[in-house]
Amino acid sequence: MSHDDYLRQKRSQRNLKVKHPYAAIEHRVIDSLAFASLKHSSARLLLILARQLNRDNNGHLQATWTYSKQRGLGSENTLRDAINELIQCGFIYRTRSRGANRVPALYAVTWLSITRREGLYLQGFNKDGWKAWEEKKHPPKNDALKHQFLSFRGVETSESDGNRPSKTDDYELVPCTGALRGESSLRDPGQWL
Repeated sequence: MSHDDYLRQKRSQRNLKVKHPYAAIEHRVIDSLAFASLKHSSARLLLILARQLNRDNNGHLQATWTYSKQRGLGSENTLRDAINELIQCGFIYRTRSRGANRVPALYAVTWLSITRREGLYLQGFNKDGWKAWEEKKHPPKNDALKHQFLSFRGVETSESDGNRPSKTDDYELVPCTGALRGESSLRDPGQWL
């Protein structure tokens, strides 16, 4: 390809304009472990917020129920849970809380900077906050309780646990009439046969 052809191709590419707007989320955000851990409703809400982005409105994104239900979120509780999960994972930041006169809360995505800052609360805004996300670790299970449960059911446990398993799962029930009154329930042992 000659240099003139190359320049002509570059000029024609510059003249191409996007006919329809699109929502873009950076690959580094989608490839993160934090994104992989999101529930489906939270990922959908993140797409809904990314759809609203334009050149300078980060920090002025809304996630109201009336706006989100038209785009596939099922209930207000689902919306509330999705917002909380996105905030906890660091994908969004609440820049304005819901106020009087039905003023909606506003949000910012954290992988982009905020250009129009007037009227927003940005004290705790952490750019790329999703990078600090760590998977929740579950506490280790108590093995002693597991062995107690298994030995109660008659299942063999390890030799070193010190508990002898029961020989059978059948247990004999002995009625205790009058045990609460201090009487002996063994007055006539033959009555139970």
